[in-house]
Amino acid sequence: MAYYPALQHKAALDALKAAAKSKPRFLVGAAIAATAVANLQGMGEAKSNWNALAKALEVEYPTLVGNTVYLTRAGGWIADDRLAFAEAAAMFGGDLQKLSGLCYTMEGQVDEMRDAYALYWTEIAALAATVLGYVVAARAMLLTPHLRAGGELMLERLVTLTNFIIAQKNKILISFLGLAGATMAKSSQSMGQLFSVQPTGAAKIDFQRAVISTDPPSRWIAPKRELPAPAQT
Repeated sequence: MAYYPALQHKAALDALKAAAKSKPRFLVGAAIAATAVANLQGMGEAKSNWNALAKALEVEYPTLVGNTVYLTRAGGWIADDRLAFAEAAAMFGGDLQKLSGLCYTMEGQVDEMRDAYALYWTEIAALAATVLGYVVAARAMLLTPHLRAGGELMLERLVTLTNFIIAQKNKILISFLGLAGATMAKSSQSMGQLFSVQPTGAAKIDFQRAVISTDPPSRWIAPKRELPAPAQT
């Protein structure tokens, strides 16, 4: 049922093509509407994927980072670099939360675009069904001599109005998709910046020349030792 509107584009286009048997200019409206055919099921799957990724970045991965920091404390790591690691882990966790928010934004935009396409085809299908009904009535008028002129006029006005309405609905859909696309592009740009977080210049780390310091830490804590059991007398 969620993807029922995805099937309506075929019904709408078939109805417009059937109407074109009486007035070929109905094909103009069908061609305009055909430009809005979209894979709504694919959009639904993309929405689910963005949601799953957002939840993983929001909960699962930060939990792993937090557990790692906890293990460094529980394992007796007392060197100065433990604090540096904890600070780096906290910063990384914050970046994961930001990325999660961007994924939720992308999910929302995909969902809104899917809804926009679904609404468009629901309305076009309803319009095409109504138009086809009027075309059938106009054909009956064409078979009656004294109503033939009225039937011809009805078909002319109907095809003009139909093509105009479809064109206007396309403009509305395109305008909305333009705004949604701009938001998605901005979010994608922000996500791309997360792949360029390595320090440069004086702060750049050359791991080919990295040296591990063997100096003792500034704070030394004696390891816990088990006291020998008291001698029994």
